Amino acid sequence: MTILTRWSDEERAQYGAEIQTFPHRLGASGLFTDDALAALLDRHPKHLIDVCTMTDDPDFPDRHCTVDPAGATGAEMVEIAKSGAIWINIREAMNTDPAYRPLMDAAYAELKANTGQTARKRNRRGGILISSPAAKVPYHCDPTQTLLWHVRGRKRVFVYPTTEAFLPDEAYEAIVLGERDQDVPYRSSYDASAQIFDLPDDTLVCWPHTSPHRVVNQGFCVSMVMECTTHDSAVRNGAMYFNGLLRRHFKAQPQWSGSGSFERLLKAYAGHALRKLGAHRAHIREDYVRFRLDPGQPSMLSPVPAYIRNF
Repeated sequence: MTILTRWSDEERAQYGAEIQTFPHRLGASGLFTDDALAALLDRHPKHLIDVCTMTDDPDFPDRHCTVDPAGATGAEMVEIAKSGAIWINIREAMNTDPAYRPLMDAAYAELKANTGQTARKRNRRGGILISSPAAKVPYHCDPTQTLLWHVRGRKRVFVYPTTEAFLPDEAYEAIVLGERDQDVPYRSSYDASAQIFDLPDDTLVCWPHTSPHRVVNQGFCVSMVMECTTHDSAVRNGAMYFNGLLRRHFKAQPQWSGSGSFERLLKAYAGHALRKLGAHRAHIREDYVRFRLDPGQPSMLSPVPAYIRNF
């Protein structure tokens, strides 16, 4: 099955440098229906299923908070997502599940054929998102090259510039060091500079690496997120990792925008070496569970005493 149904020479030249949308045919696979997703949730490794709700942190509005789904079947989770305020990420389903892996392989093959760009095979991942009408994805930045393959539902996506004003170096360093889970401080005034997309069914949206973005659902939604590492993203992440350690341990004030390509490459090599040595471990945040799924509550959630995620 051909997945991408349109790609022009102009779009090929702009890929990775501009925000773009394309029609696709993932929905025709039959793998994103309620029944198919319920079966996937039942068989997928539980430690690779994230269930979250949103909080009201003033600096990180709608930040995700982990929910314990223990005891819920796949069908129940899909139904709760339709009426509650939760967001489910079936992590790595596209690259590990035998039913879904051929779709992801085909998508990468078509991207390579259409763009000439190659993603590092060992770093390819694809997760499936099932999210409530009230769900929101907070203002954040992905350290990987990320493509959002929306399949069904009504979803509005805000994509912001990659400049220091919208993504401070220190905030991105916090992401690659593990201090934050991709969240970046947000102000409503940023929206004046955003490009906004109301995605119809079966639409791919992609943007330049490190573009901050946020998502507001307008109905029950099912999407696939594809993440990969490219040469450019690996260089940036390694250099920013190194810069983050310099800032935190030596009070330095390194800058990404003011550095040259040779400096960035040297820092990238150093950063990747230090990561392998575990230099970032002191900075990794803990993931606390604060709710459990509870179909008996109007919100479908019950609070629990906070504990570090162990599932």
